[in-house]
Amino acid sequence: MYTNALWIMLEKSVNIIGLIYINSLMAKYIGPDNFGKINISTSIFIFVQTLSWFGGQSILFKRMSENTKSGIAMAMNTQNQRRIFFLLSSSAILIYLYLFADFVVFLFGVANCIATYYIVMDFFSIYNNTQLKSKINTITNVIGLSIALLIRFYISHFELPVYYFTIPIIIIPLIPYIMRLVYFKNTTELKDNGKGFGLYNRHMLYAGGALILSSLSVDIYTQISNIFLAKIISYSDLGVYSVALTIGGAWSFIVLALITSFFSKIYSEKNPIAIERLLIKINRIVILLSLIALGGFYLFGDFFIRKLYGDKYMDSVNIIPVIIIATMFSALGTICYRYMIKESGYNYLAKKMFLCCVLTIPLSWIMISAFGINGAAYCFLIVEVLSCTFLNYFFKDKTIIKMHLNIFKLGLSK
Repeated sequence: MYTNALWIMLEKSVNIIGLIYINSLMAKYIGPDNFGKINISTSIFIFVQTLSWFGGQSILFKRMSENTKSGIAMAMNTQNQRRIFFLLSSSAILIYLYLFADFVVFLFGVANCIATYYIVMDFFSIYNNTQLKSKINTITNVIGLSIALLIRFYISHFELPVYYFTIPIIIIPLIPYIMRLVYFKNTTELKDNGKGFGLYNRHMLYAGGALILSSLSVDIYTQISNIFLAKIISYSDLGVYSVALTIGGAWSFIVLALITSFFSKIYSEKNPIAIERLLIKINRIVILLSLIALGGFYLFGDFFIRKLYGDKYMDSVNIIPVIIIATMFSALGTICYRYMIKESGYNYLAKKMFLCCVLTIPLSWIMISAFGINGAAYCFLIVEVLSCTFLNYFFKDKTIIKMHLNIFKLGLSK
């Protein structure tokens, strides 16, 4: 389990370190305004990705952890379902961007559309994580990212037109997808024989239908501030806020890797006491690493932002500590979310996330209108705290509040 987590962390560390360094060169070159335009198109296509998956990532992760053969069959039989959702949602977004958005935003929308297709088709990364083969994901992602970063560096260094940055957006998911597809076909003897096609698709629609609302709600309450910043304030402020999100959440790859590996064990574990110990342990690890990240930023954050991004992005320094704390609650909330998936709490999640969404939209609009990027950061924190704590505490005999209280008790993680 821990070896698998180390491979996931290695992959994400290369991603984060590479993206921070190369993106800082790009951000300096194109300025906050164009950087904001690139990020708004990315934010919009996150919704397309969520709609296309239709809750399938969590469903497939759970199924593959419990029964590998059935999980692969489900993934293969539901690919066309995801293609249809992708075609419908991406077409609507591209038409909207073409008619109403800045041309640069539309151009990067097209690039994100192509990239999103390969992300949605790539169930192989889920399979590798559940089978504790995350080193395959690491190797393929590092290769794809390295090529994309070299292209970004070349574009920034030679000051090529901004639209050249569409190329690495496509490269990042395309190369890993091709490599993982080839690896999967050459290493597994489990073939799709077409049996259960209707059953698998109906199950995905039913279970995914309960999850999709919660997934979309997550996207709304995490991405709505990006959209409002661009609409209410400016693309430039969005560019600064995007830097704050990148730096403030950069450390989270460590805890998310650990959460993924812990839950591959939790989903297959039958002993309630063992499950409780694993849950308490991963919660404590998340809190500890969050405090380390916060302390590190207070010591080096100002110098780091000024050196990498320049003076135009210094406003991000004041809100990054808020982003770090919000990211901690987001990671703790991910633990709750995955535990609820294990307990088949799809309906509860749908209702809870819908409530989060309803709360976030007006709160984000009011706080951004009044306080700009500071309002966006504090809105993020408020919603993540509520989502992780109070809104989870009514689930199944208050099991989440009991889990949170046990974090602070001695002896439960031994």
